[in-house]
Amino acid sequence: MAAYKLVLIQHGKSWWNLENYFRGWYNSDLSPVGHEERLNERHYGGLSADLNKAETAAKHGEAQVKIWRRSYDVPPPPMEPDHPFYSNISKDRRYADLTEDHLPSCESLKDSIARALPFWNEKIVPQIKERKHVLIAVHGNSLWGIVKHLEGLSKEAVTEPNLLTATPIVYELDKSLKPIRHMQFLGNEETVPKAMEATAAQGKAKK
Repeated sequence: MAAYKLVLIQHGKSWWNLENYFRGWYNSDLSPVGHEERLNERHYGGLSADLNKAETAAKHGEAQVKIWRRSYDVPPPPMEPDHPFYSNISKDRRYADLTEDHLPSCESLKDSIARALPFWNEKIVPQIKERKHVLIAVHGNSLWGIVKHLEGLSKEAVTEPNLLTATPIVYELDKSLKPIRHMQFLGNEETVPKAMEATAAQGKAKK
């Protein structure tokens, strides 16, 4: 019997999702679809809105882009000061308390998970243990960080993410905050089974 329940959801589609850009830390508005779905992403560095994903693959090769996107600990190229969105990000009020040497110019998936887990442990876990109704709305890479932590997935298992936007994921947890069963998707009857099948396959790659 579950002691706790947790709901995770990836944010709705933004305009940059729609245009297939690497969103990173740029605060792109939601698309009309995203507004209908809606209930910090990984920093993609120099890939942020430089070219869309297909154009980036054509320029650098699909193999290299897959390494940048899906590898666990290889970061994309850094965002240089002359990047068109450098000032937009570095001067964002959300990062006003960070000095320039603490503001990353890019992140690997490992880096973004390292940011997410302290927040999970310090802010989210106490609320779960107080039996509050916890819903976490989060970006895709941070979401995978929490899933990796909960399910004990290997770094290889999180290199092929297949989580849907605006589709709630429900976890039932035991007293140690370990899942008593695999994640459950709630939503569209056509798309959710495919996501569940793909994610279940990834779960088999646990350590």
